[in-house]
Amino acid sequence: MRKSLSRGDRAVKWIETYCIIPSGPEKGQHARLSVEQRATVRQIYDNPDGPQAAPVTGNLAAYLALLHVCGPEALQRDCRPEVSTDVFTVWGATGPDLREVLKRDGDGVVCPELRTRYPVAA
Repeated sequence: MRKSLSRGDRAVKWIETYCIIPSGPEKGQHARLSVEQRATVRQIYDNPDGPQAAPVTGNLAAYLALLHVCGPEALQRDCRPEVSTDVFTVWGATGPDLREVLKRDGDGVVCPELRTRYPVAA
């Protein structure tokens, strides 16, 4: 019998499938999360008391922003990690499959179909 993936593991899998490294020597390569980044994602989404907001920075912040703009977390309202990144890094982490569904809109990245946006409009 096959064990189903946890919410955190599904998030990791989505990030590594659809996101790319936005800058540096490996720019454009598929994202591969470190052990620490995977632990952070699991801490956020697999908490027994429900998803927990947590401050996140760096490339992981961009990946989580995309997860909540056009990924499986886009329509979930129970958790939105506090990501500290900019729209250029978020757009830079957008892989080719995501660029088909996302648009740059001034100072944001939007998914017209889901009506989601980063940064979240006030």
